[in-house]
Amino acid sequence: MKNLNVWMLASLFSMGSMTLVSCNKVDKEASAADHKKVEQFLKQAATTDNFQLMAGMMAEDQSKKGEVGALGQKIYHVHSRTTPVLAEIAKKKAIELPAQMGSEKKALVDSLETKKGEEFDQTFANLEVEAHEEAIAFYEKADKEVNDPDVQQFIDQILPVLKEHLAEAQELKNAVAQVDKSTKP
Repeated sequence: MKNLNVWMLASLFSMGSMTLVSCNKVDKEASAADHKKVEQFLKQAATTDNFQLMAGMMAEDQSKKGEVGALGQKIYHVHSRTTPVLAEIAKKKAIELPAQMGSEKKALVDSLETKKGEEFDQTFANLEVEAHEEAIAFYEKADKEVNDPDVQQFIDQILPVLKEHLAEAQELKNAVAQVDKSTKP
C-alpha cells in the first residue's frame, strides 16, 4: 500500500510538471504572437509617422492657402514628437523600425511633390482625410488586439489626436472644395 501511495504521488507530480511545461509552452506561443502584433503595430505606426512628417513639411512649403500650411505644420509638429516615442518603445522591445515610409506612402509623397498652389491644397486635404481615416482604423484595431502596456499607452495618447486631425482635414477638404467651386465659371 505504501508503494502504491508513492507511485500515485509520483504520478501526480509528473502530470503536474507536464501541465506546467504545457502551460509554459502556451505562454511562450502567446508571448511570441503578442510580440509579432507589437512589431507589426510599431512598424506601421512608424511608416504613418514618416508619411505625415513629409506631407506636413510639404504643406508648409507648397500650399497656397494659409489653412493648409497651418494644418501641415500642426501635423508635422505632432508626428515629430510621436516618432521618438515609437522609436523608444521599439528599442525597449528589440524591434527595428523602418527608416522610410514604404512604397505606397512614398508614391503619395511623390505625387504631392509635383503639385503647387490650389492643386496641392486639394490633393493634400484629400490625402490627409484618407490617411487619417486609415490611421484611425488601424489604431482602433490595434487597440483591441495588442495587449502590450507600452503600446496601449501610446494608442491612448495618439488616437484622440488623430481623430482631431481627421476632423480638421475634413473641414479643410470642404473649405478647399468651396473655394474651388467659387473660382470656376
